[in-house]
Amino acid sequence: MKFEPIKISLVASIFVSVAFSNQNVSLDAIEVTSTGGGYASVDESKITTRNATLLRDVFRDIPGVYVGGTNGMNQKIYMRGVSDRGLNITIDGAKQNGNTFHHNADLLIDPELIKAVEVEVGSKSVVRGAGALGGSVAFKTVDASDLLEDGQDIGAKLKMGYTSNNEGFSQSAMVYARALESLDLLAAFKHYGYDFSKAGNRKKSGGDGNDINYLFKVGYSFLDSHKISLSKEHMQYKGQYPMRAEFGSWIDGQLDNRKYERDTHTIKYTYAPNENFELDNTIYHTKHQRIGSTNSGVKWGVETTGAKIGAKTKLQTGDFAHTLRYGFDYYQSKNFVKPGNNTPEKVNNYSLYLEDAIKYGDLTLTPGVRYERHELKTYNGKTGNLSGYKYKFNEITPAFALDYNFGYGFSAFASYARVFRGPDVMESMMASGSSRGKAQNWAANDSLKATTGDAYEIGARYKTEFSQNSSFSFMAKYFNTKYKNLIVDNNANAGIVGCPNGQGALCRVNAGGATIDGVELFARLYLDNLSLAAGYTHQKVKYKDRVAVTTNGRGRGGGGGGGGGGQKTTSYLTSNIIGYRDQGDKYTFNAEYTIPQADLLLGYNLLFFKSKNTVSASDYSGKNIKMPSYAVSDIYATYMPSSGRFKGLEINAGLYNMFNKTYASHSQRTADYTGDSTSIDWEPGRNFKVSVSYKF
Repeated sequence: MKFEPIKISLVASIFVSVAFSNQNVSLDAIEVTSTGGGYASVDESKITTRNATLLRDVFRDIPGVYVGGTNGMNQKIYMRGVSDRGLNITIDGAKQNGNTFHHNADLLIDPELIKAVEVEVGSKSVVRGAGALGGSVAFKTVDASDLLEDGQDIGAKLKMGYTSNNEGFSQSAMVYARALESLDLLAAFKHYGYDFSKAGNRKKSGGDGNDINYLFKVGYSFLDSHKISLSKEHMQYKGQYPMRAEFGSWIDGQLDNRKYERDTHTIKYTYAPNENFELDNTIYHTKHQRIGSTNSGVKWGVETTGAKIGAKTKLQTGDFAHTLRYGFDYYQSKNFVKPGNNTPEKVNNYSLYLEDAIKYGDLTLTPGVRYERHELKTYNGKTGNLSGYKYKFNEITPAFALDYNFGYGFSAFASYARVFRGPDVMESMMASGSSRGKAQNWAANDSLKATTGDAYEIGARYKTEFSQNSSFSFMAKYFNTKYKNLIVDNNANAGIVGCPNGQGALCRVNAGGATIDGVELFARLYLDNLSLAAGYTHQKVKYKDRVAVTTNGRGRGGGGGGGGGGQKTTSYLTSNIIGYRDQGDKYTFNAEYTIPQADLLLGYNLLFFKSKNTVSASDYSGKNIKMPSYAVSDIYATYMPSSGRFKGLEINAGLYNMFNKTYASHSQRTADYTGDSTSIDWEPGRNFKVSVSYKF
């Protein structure tokens, strides 16, 4: 692997930091932020008070965001109809890219070590990174500085938890310290053992496993404004799981010892000489791999190496305040199968971006542009006689946003962004040059086009304060995104249009386009110690220029469907960038009340999905299938003394799905999609969770 882009980023980082360290910048500039936001963020307090064990516990309140999956092997994020294969997802700046197996999750992360999550629903800014068709999610893990109290040099946090539905027990420990007033150290470890989950109808789902997660971080600050930090994180799900983890009820005959793990290494350098300039650089390497059966030892995986240089400059020119954001991104992804890594693929992506948020009075204009170079090295020909082939794409993607404050708490915003995503490496299962036990041919497609789109958004917000501790805010958005040339990248079963090698060729094709539009609403009321929040999401997916195919035996609908023998099946090509089907309207409600005298917080959360008649993404017949509605209620409480002999103690307890509702997430594959009544990933029924931690 060539490291020239990473070397260039290091040299550029040093040059920029030295150049600005010799300047005495003292402008009293105004920070200008982008439009939108308001509700799309999650902090550590929400994660702990909800006793979050999976991502769905973290994101359920955010309009426009859906999370399906009952276990770490199959949890998936969807945003405005787009799956995580079309989002830009990072952990501490490290891009999470590629897919090991289409029945598995693409993202492995444990909420236990997350301190914050920044979510951009939809694409509005060029700053959020390459490939953000439907938005971006940036996870940030905990630092020693987040845990150390004022004047404290060393500390520890011990935690134990219990979940009743799957008889799960978790134990975790963190040790953190500061030495020489400039060196921060953190070591964290967690183990979580559990049995299968049980739905309200007593059916099993999830897995029977033992998960391990650990994190090491070192940070060193020097010369007042410089900091360098290194981190190593390991996440591992291991246990008895079905082969197709997303089909939660396919238990009998499919269970085996399986493992799915991620290792991420980062080096981060920041330079902030004053409030008007910041430089943030990250070099990273992340690998996630799946072992289908620990007895066989075959590993399917993806490795991604990258570098990011990002800078922010604030300046004032007359009546105009500017916040410039600019930088360079590079990443390389490779798929692999071990042993037998015969035909791995490689993606190289380079991009430059510039954005200027310009504030003039009550008006903020934010123009931006990103240039992207995307290359995919793959193969062409028959097994045993393969030749190299390279896809190359160059794209300029502009973006523009405006925000106007009318006064009296009212403001309006609008945005446009051109989006782009080149073809990724095929799922790792294909990297051996075989699929389902048969040798495969590879077919290059000279007509393949990258996925592009136009994302529009318009909305308004209102905020008012009644008193120091009482306020009300409201936000409403309408969005419309038009996608072209959605890519299908794992056609292993049939020769199709654009693939010259005929039956059994691994070939990428375009599956047409889609228009996704909808409405998102969110409101929050604070009345002293009472907090109320409500959200609503409506979306509609309309497909365009679809490609229909007829195959023998197995349908092509994005890896789904049954069919056997010589039976012919006609379906639409579907891209895994889009979800399995449209989803019902999503309603959320949350109420929290704090009792300061008792150091107590009480909470209630409601998630409701309205029933919807919808067609699966691959269904050629056009037959509507009704997805049933469901409502899930949770209650929870937190006890955390702020002073006295029990300061440092935190107890979180809650009853989740308190009415033992039997339901399946609208985001997941279900019988409505596959046609098989056993393939339903039932969500857990009533579940009591409790965790006790002590920080000292």
